[in-house]
Amino acid sequence: MRFRPRSVKEMAQRLKQKGHRGFIIARVIDELEEKKFLDDRAFAKLWIGDRITLKPTGKSLLVRELKSKGVADAVIEEAFDESRGAYDEYEIASPLARRKAERLKGIDEEKAKKRLLDFLSRRGFSYNTIWRILKEIYNTAEIE
Repeated sequence: MRFRPRSVKEMAQRLKQKGHRGFIIARVIDELEEKKFLDDRAFAKLWIGDRITLKPTGKSLLVRELKSKGVADAVIEEAFDESRGAYDEYEIASPLARRKAERLKGIDEEKAKKRLLDFLSRRGFSYNTIWRILKEIYNTAEIE
């Protein structure tokens, strides 16, 4: 059986879903945090690292995902600050966009640009990054 790390909020929801009462959930959460089994800072760093390698995603989507898991804004920013060297949105999006653009060869250029823009924006990449990549791909002889 495989387990993935959980945020404090996720663990509390999971325990509540299993039918445990509030005071028991609070005690369990406190004990797990005390023993370092539950740590939102470590969770956020791990989540960002996994998304960089397993499913490349832009910062805005990562932030939304972490917020939905109950991670505080300050903890999210701290995790991004610590992974600054590893997390470069352009470096993550560029190879992804080039692979997608290769599959869009033969389609009208405007349609291909729109599809690529939509694909990258759904992945949460910033529009500055997307426009930079679109300019590079379509203003060079790489894709025609």
